[in-house]
Amino acid sequence: MNEVKWTDDLSVGVGLIDDQHKELIQHLNNLTKAVEEQHGPNEVPDTLSFLIDYTDLHFSMEERNMEAHGYPAFEAHKAKHDEFKAILADMESEFRDDGPTAILAESIDTLLINWLLKHIRVLDVEFGAFLKSNGLALSE
Repeated sequence: MNEVKWTDDLSVGVGLIDDQHKELIQHLNNLTKAVEEQHGPNEVPDTLSFLIDYTDLHFSMEERNMEAHGYPAFEAHKAKHDEFKAILADMESEFRDDGPTAILAESIDTLLINWLLKHIRVLDVEFGAFLKSNGLALSE
């Protein structure tokens, strides 16, 4: 898998969200590398665990702000977040059962990274536009 690099089309235009997205992408890259190269016994589960925790933190921040600002697409957006968290949980279970397999590495590439990039480019960009067009700010 090629490393995912931050590009302008991933920018939501909201500093906190963009910073957190950069962090998520970096940890997805780290996870893919750790699985593909079959790093030490703790690196993959530690990276996966961090990614799950950080995803929860990021999604919670977005959802709190969507709800607080009356974002009209809140429910649909939250459903997509729940979908991503379920994919992560499935991958964590797969790793516990089978270890760092080539299938897991491919799943990270096709499911997680593609899902996240599409989500950012479409749904999160729409949320950023909503915030900016209404002069709204995020709270952490």
